[in-house]
Amino acid sequence: MSKILSFLTWQRVPAREIAFRNLRQESKFLLAYAIFYVILAFGIGFLILKFPLPLLGAKDFVQDFWYSAVFKFGFLLLLPAFLFFRIWNYSMRDLLLGIRPKPSVLIKGGLLIALGFSLNLRYISKITEQLPVIEDAGLRLFVGTFLPLLIAGLPEELFFRGMLQTRLEKIWNAQLAVVISGLLFTAWHLPSRFFLANGVEGQAGDLGSVLLGTGLPVFLVSCFFGWHWARYRNLPLLILVHWAIDILPSLSSFFGVSN
Repeated sequence: MSKILSFLTWQRVPAREIAFRNLRQESKFLLAYAIFYVILAFGIGFLILKFPLPLLGAKDFVQDFWYSAVFKFGFLLLLPAFLFFRIWNYSMRDLLLGIRPKPSVLIKGGLLIALGFSLNLRYISKITEQLPVIEDAGLRLFVGTFLPLLIAGLPEELFFRGMLQTRLEKIWNAQLAVVISGLLFTAWHLPSRFFLANGVEGQAGDLGSVLLGTGLPVFLVSCFFGWHWARYRNLPLLILVHWAIDILPSLSSFFGVSN
């Protein structure tokens, strides 16, 4: 039992060893911003419901202009990154925390990325069927592949793990920080699904189905990513794994493939 506990709680870089410019002020702001982001999700869901602007005719609201360009790219990537790198004067070194690309790390990371990608292999056959019959298939393939990096993998891991969770770890502890950041991460997924979901993520207007189809799996995945960040402090790997998981669902939306 002690060995298991040691494995679960060991950290390559404990939060107590990380220096912050103004820990309390930054933590309060990031917590407030995370709560604001949940509230913003209601407005974005309403906008998509009333004034949908799907990118390249994508079938999933995640690829709608309001959701991807405004909600995710604008409010979760550009604004926090501007604050973090320009206003607070942090650098990428402050997020990488001395990670070194050792062969063992690269091999394990590659396997984890491959595993993430393989979770959605069911989409491949239907996507390949659509490739010859869609005129702008090349553009859809490019956008559908790289959009998840810009609106999911990069902003979500940068903000909720790299920025928010690390500070909460130093204020409280790693376990509580993982849970709190995971709950906040889960919470902003729910309003848009309550307005718009129709499938495995739940049914619009049915909170129970949204909590079960979106809330529970998102929270569990978030806790795993949070634990991995607390343990290994390998942000590039988390971004790439997150991206790998989202690529095929994104492509399926751009190619009109059903779940």
